[in-house]
Amino acid sequence: MLLPSRTSRRPARAVILLALALALVGCQEEVAEDDPIVVGVGSTPEQRVLAALTVAALEDFGLEAALETELGSTVGLRRVALRGEIDLFWDYTGAAWGLGLRQQNPPAEPAESYERVREEDLDQGLVWLAPSSANATLAIFVRAADLDGRGMEWLSGELSGGSAPLCVDADFQTRAGGLAELATVYPMDLGRVDVVPASEDQAVAWTASGRCFAGLATATSGEAAAQDLVPVTDELGAFPAFIAAPVVRDDVLRGEPDIADALEQVTTRLDTAALARLNAEAGIAADAGELQALAERFLAETTAEAAG
Repeated sequence: MLLPSRTSRRPARAVILLALALALVGCQEEVAEDDPIVVGVGSTPEQRVLAALTVAALEDFGLEAALETELGSTVGLRRVALRGEIDLFWDYTGAAWGLGLRQQNPPAEPAESYERVREEDLDQGLVWLAPSSANATLAIFVRAADLDGRGMEWLSGELSGGSAPLCVDADFQTRAGGLAELATVYPMDLGRVDVVPASEDQAVAWTASGRCFAGLATATSGEAAAQDLVPVTDELGAFPAFIAAPVVRDDVLRGEPDIADALEQVTTRLDTAALARLNAEAGIAADAGELQALAERFLAETTAEAAG
């Protein structure tokens, strides 16, 4: 019997090693495909609502999801994603522009705001999926009966009269780009405006009770929605856009492209008012299970509405 020479055994050994290496790679890829999509969750109630909607949408597409919770601000979420520790998170265009990317003057126009951060983040390996219509910017809220379809130009006149108290937080009252900037866009005599320092929760409660005529809060405030307060339309774009959108790591999206289609179930149905209502309902949810049920119900109801 002919025995292979020492030199002829080397190619055979190389072939075996190559086959083993390919098998190991295949196993690793299979494990990666079976791993859940890790959704990062910030520390705000709204972040928990968005995460619950994300899980519901992914699972509807047959994709397993896991939550990594209490990751702080959107800057913290971005940092963790860039380290590869989470796969997907929700960000806001204005926050990403000013805090995450450290750029000046975030745009007020939603489409421009989205396109700018989307393009900038491609170099970071982060992909902004199709945005929602929910704009979590700041807004001035009043009681619905007082608004009567009018906007900020009307409100600036009311506030300048001196008898309509405005509740705002101390930071907005004093910082550049805050109340002074608002009074430039919508001319107000700040010497006559009765400014009442208040946290967001206080501004909402005191506006609802009548202690303040108007109060500053996030446009998607669940508490404002629960108190039946309405945001005054910012006709001139004084407040920058904070459009909510899901952001996914590029390598994750390439491995699981269905993520984009799954999340369109959320983004095509989520506007500012809808997110505010969800935040209000989430505020009385007893636990994470009730919150997840709320998210699933929202998707089911909006799917039925879309189907006609």
